Amino acid sequence: MKMEIAKKLEAHYYLANESHSMDAFVRNKCEAELLAIFSELCTTLGVDIPIEALAHHEGGLRDFWKLLGENSIQITSVALIFNTLLSIANIVSTRIPVSDPEKDEREKQIQELTIEEKRLAIEERRLALEKLKKEAQQGIPSKETIEGAAKAVEQNPKIQIRRSNFYRVLSIHEKVIGIGFSVIAQDGKAIEQEKFVPCADFKKYVLNTNELPVETIDDAIIEIVAPVLKEGNYKWRGIYEDESISFSMTDAEFKTSVLREKVSFQHGSGINCVLRIFRKFDELGEVVITGYSVVTVIEKTDGASKYETPQGKKHRTYKKFIENQAGLF
Repeated sequence: MKMEIAKKLEAHYYLANESHSMDAFVRNKCEAELLAIFSELCTTLGVDIPIEALAHHEGGLRDFWKLLGENSIQITSVALIFNTLLSIANIVSTRIPVSDPEKDEREKQIQELTIEEKRLAIEERRLALEKLKKEAQQGIPSKETIEGAAKAVEQNPKIQIRRSNFYRVLSIHEKVIGIGFSVIAQDGKAIEQEKFVPCADFKKYVLNTNELPVETIDDAIIEIVAPVLKEGNYKWRGIYEDESISFSMTDAEFKTSVLREKVSFQHGSGINCVLRIFRKFDELGEVVITGYSVVTVIEKTDGASKYETPQGKKHRTYKKFIENQAGLF
């Protein structure tokens, strides 16, 4: 069978009333998000494939991008991965995204993974991508290999955020009644059937929130720079892992002890605590920290001198109990 070589990617905007024009800002924003997805895809796969924009076509509005690569096999591999991503809801898909309860449960499970389980998950994704590269050097990768690599790439938050941005822009532009994606061969024909998403489904692919699960650090060491010595929701300042941070002191018992002057601070004073770090993805898919909160002060330190708080003692006792329980199974 003759191998079909993918040469172009097509984004087909279906417009109301058989129109052939749309808001220029909307169109440019959509193009920027799609190209960002493609760029991140190439980075993740470790390939460098330039892409050129071709003349627009009507029929709604059709945008074409021509792939340039070292060889046809390389081009086809990335294009097919790109198309596979469409089919598994990474860029566009007919698959319904998981509901919020399912997503919350999945995020909870991810948080509870052990370090070893997380390492194995990362290794599994790495092996999927390595298998793709190896098969791409020998010819066209198998469908199973492409799907495995696509699922690995799907975990990339930058791609998830960019996809969400794309559909968020389209969802508020009433003139667009649907969007289709195709991989085009040298002869101008689609290699696979167009993947189509109607406008009614756009909002299904927009992230409800960019917030990440709260990261909890046990035994976090913070050098206190500026404690809060008065009532109010003021932020403390300290140094955590060589970074200056502002944080909320939500340990009520420790806060009361400070206000009643039962606990004092001097140069070099610090705390060993349970620290919560609040994070989110920005619009570029980068992880940014939005805040810190100390929920339990385990110890207050002054140089070599340490003072274990009552709540810290309770925390350690409970933690030991949980560890012992886990050891029974």
